[in-house]
Amino acid sequence: MELGWNTYRAFWGQGFANEAAAAALKHALEIRREPKVRALITSANESSLRVAKRLGLAYETETELYGKTVGIYTRER
Repeated sequence: MELGWNTYRAFWGQGFANEAAAAALKHALEIRREPKVRALITSANESSLRVAKRLGLAYETETELYGKTVGIYTRER
């Protein structure tokens, strides 16, 4: 299962991405009982990397998505 978040620039830095992603992650792991959740994040997206770290997602490997290299960050149940 893939976890993603996106907020309008006007709302950056207010904790919305972290709060929403945390709720989605909790639902995926506790309610849906997914064995693993992953997020695909470019290395330049420092804000999303901080959100992933706060959520306990760890770097696993890289992959290519639409011609761009992205990191795969995962958390297991």
